[in-house]
Amino acid sequence: MINQKKGLIAGGVVVVLGCAWWGLGAYAAGKAEDELVALLDKTGQRDMVHWKSISASPFGSAKLKEVTIGSLAAPVASIQTVKISGLRNTRDRQSGDVTIEGAALPNGNSVLSQTDLIRQAGKTDLPPANLRMRWDYQRDDDNAEIALSLEQPEALNAELSLALERVNGAVALAEDGAGLGALGVMGMMGMGRMDRALAPLAQMRVTAGSLSLKDDGYVKRSIELYKRYNITAVPGDGNPDKQRAKQFDRLVDDTKKQCIQKKALSGFKDNEDACEAVANFASGEDSTITLTLNPRNGVSVAEMLAGGPNYNAALALFSPSLKN
Repeated sequence: MINQKKGLIAGGVVVVLGCAWWGLGAYAAGKAEDELVALLDKTGQRDMVHWKSISASPFGSAKLKEVTIGSLAAPVASIQTVKISGLRNTRDRQSGDVTIEGAALPNGNSVLSQTDLIRQAGKTDLPPANLRMRWDYQRDDDNAEIALSLEQPEALNAELSLALERVNGAVALAEDGAGLGALGVMGMMGMGRMDRALAPLAQMRVTAGSLSLKDDGYVKRSIELYKRYNITAVPGDGNPDKQRAKQFDRLVDDTKKQCIQKKALSGFKDNEDACEAVANFASGEDSTITLTLNPRNGVSVAEMLAGGPNYNAALALFSPSLKN
């Protein structure tokens, strides 16, 4: 049931964004809502997505309020506000900036509260989540930039950015719905050369990127749970909490030393710095950690996959750094 709801939520959010995107061309004529309803009807999602109000401007911005995903009688999720701006949808350029505020389940908790990642930290009654997505694809330059930011109060905040080139082939593949369907059937039946069909995706290159995480309670709770259930205090040796804290600090220090000595993160520009950063973040000493990709000439998807299971070899292509 949880997985089914996750699929509905994800699908609903995509439909809302897609409807807003394709409907914006009609805003100046005051037909935005009609366009959204028509597209929902076309995709068979009309009974799945509802909103209380929609406002739009002729300059490519819009706001949907009180969006409901699922039936009105039994909604599976809600979004307080969807803000859309800076949209372009021409043959040569596609760009936009979408902010989702207050994404929650019917009980008021975050839509992320039932995911395994959140549940592992022992707290599921989290406030609604916020998400921002920005993209800019330029066909003539054959490149694209993507940025995502997630705010999950009382857990984690995350920011991801990617700069890509040689993306035209991948975009054409994604836009060819019939072709993708046929490709899926061929794959299931073992027919044709999948590597040739997916060649446009393999050619896409990453020229820059970063991922930042900031703890807002998730790491701290995880540490306390680990101490409570994985570290045993010795009766008569003093305060149990202090014992566990001392043993945990020793464990972090030993793990960091092994990471440095065994070059466990040798794919990074500086193995020691990377080990230090991971240890500091995992121990709660630092609340932030940032991965930065610095490839000299860009790295293609094909090059990433060529190293097989050796993830350090793939990492090294990006000359990455890890810092707090």
